[in-house]
Amino acid sequence: MAVNDPALFPAEVSSEDWALLQHKQTIADLNWILDSPPLFEGKDGLLSIIGEKGRILSRLETAATNFKSPSSRRVGLYFESLLNLCFDTDPNIKMEARHLQVFQGKRTLGEIDFCLRDQHGARWRLESTIKFYLHHPISKAQFGSDFVGPDPRDNFERKYHHLMDKQLRLCSPQLEPVDHALPITRGIIFYHIHDSENQSRPSTANPDHLRGIWMKASEWNEINAREFAFDQAAHLPKPYWLSGIFNPGLTGSLLSWRDAGRALKKHFEAFHSPLMMSLFSDGQEPSRCIVVNDLWPNA
Repeated sequence: MAVNDPALFPAEVSSEDWALLQHKQTIADLNWILDSPPLFEGKDGLLSIIGEKGRILSRLETAATNFKSPSSRRVGLYFESLLNLCFDTDPNIKMEARHLQVFQGKRTLGEIDFCLRDQHGARWRLESTIKFYLHHPISKAQFGSDFVGPDPRDNFERKYHHLMDKQLRLCSPQLEPVDHALPITRGIIFYHIHDSENQSRPSTANPDHLRGIWMKASEWNEINAREFAFDQAAHLPKPYWLSGIFNPGLTGSLLSWRDAGRALKKHFEAFHSPLMMSLFSDGQEPSRCIVVNDLWPNA
């Protein structure tokens, strides 16, 4: 997706401004990671090893000055790089391996995200994932889940079992046995705009998971935004899908509901790819929204 539309995508900024914008984005996204509940049920590997957020926050704010976002637009790689910053700035944690590939003969079995040692000498194996799923029960028969990704080939249950049953069980002869093997999961489950109070969730989802709304492109101008207390919206380009802050230069312009609708129409006339929008009311973000093309999940 690369629409050269200033209504949705950021304008050029000076290198000085870019550094300030990047620092602001990094701090906002780190806070989002530290404050957000895990997407999956069970213990969270990040807070289990670093403890309270306040213990590392001041060091993170200093380290974020020199942080550079990955060149990749993949949200998962950006998420991993921010986690790495958390670990690197904690003097009680020693990184023993990161992105360690595991082989069986010439066959690649997978990759270990993080292997760490804490101040007591205990070894931690941590696997990270950040995911965004849409509640779409009609997809059950076709895609095997009520909770599918913007790319419906991905679904909640498939990712959960891959993480728990495969990724966290990978072993490498290069590493000593671990004392703790835990996931670090973040993400949002989106419910349709006309079913936003639905309490359905996957059986292995955290009951306190973050929630958002989703809609098809044609529904943007069909709904009455005032009923939902929305008055403005901003586009969040990848990889900045985390905190949802309006950060001109990295995220899109803050638009009226009507102008955002026009920009979305232009996008979906040329592309099928979904868009992440941050919805605002009186300058605050009450909800996050994924907008998909009208043929989704079949196109």
